[in-house]
Amino acid sequence: MRYPTRLSQRLLPIMILTMSIFSPSTNAEVAKFGTPKGDEGTRIFQATEHPHYSGQFHLTGQHATLVGTMQDPSPWDHLDYAGKHLTPVAGKIDIDVNERSNTGRVTAEFSEGKDQYRIIFDRFAGSAPYQDGGVATRVYEHGDSGNGDPLYPKTWLYLAGWGRADVFKNGQPLYKDYSAHFMVMERSRDPKTHEVHYPEKRTLSGGETDPAGMEIDLWVRSKEANPKNFPPFEVFLHLYWEEVTWH
Repeated sequence: MRYPTRLSQRLLPIMILTMSIFSPSTNAEVAKFGTPKGDEGTRIFQATEHPHYSGQFHLTGQHATLVGTMQDPSPWDHLDYAGKHLTPVAGKIDIDVNERSNTGRVTAEFSEGKDQYRIIFDRFAGSAPYQDGGVATRVYEHGDSGNGDPLYPKTWLYLAGWGRADVFKNGQPLYKDYSAHFMVMERSRDPKTHEVHYPEKRTLSGGETDPAGMEIDLWVRSKEANPKNFPPFEVFLHLYWEEVTWH
């Protein structure tokens, strides 16, 4: 009978500590740790509202697809909502940027046939407030979002960048200082049909993308226009990666 008594004596301080941890908090503790401030509720907070936000992002993308080909004669469609002219290519993308300082580097490499292509996107600049100086996170774009052009469905951007890029073919310059845009975004294509369900009449307020998946898209375009093409540029290079890894 003495052993249970000694065990109970040893457990008593632990029981008291446990009860104190899980007992109802004081009003001051609740207000400090558990009650939203004012009317903030459970809204989506900007990254800079987090006290330990570093601003540094590093992601890679695998399972690359080129929309169309690099040799398409005009007129071409390099958004291809129907998903009929998609070219799987060997290649990856590496995104290493700082959202706070709008600096970093995006490198995409892929091969088509015997040709090797490399895209260097390392000059970031914003032309609209939502672009936040060139690299932004946690923002809606495209479609009817009011941000950007309506070329693609409204989508939530986990991370995005705008600026200028260079494209190399077999180690030689192909396109110099072209406009570029990358998006780490919700899945845009149906995983079975590969079509983008856009544009379409919808009854819900969310965009036509699928939040259950994620992809990285990269656009590189010329300043020269060509109304025969879609989008209407002389050059519009579009790749996307369906396997996204955060580092």
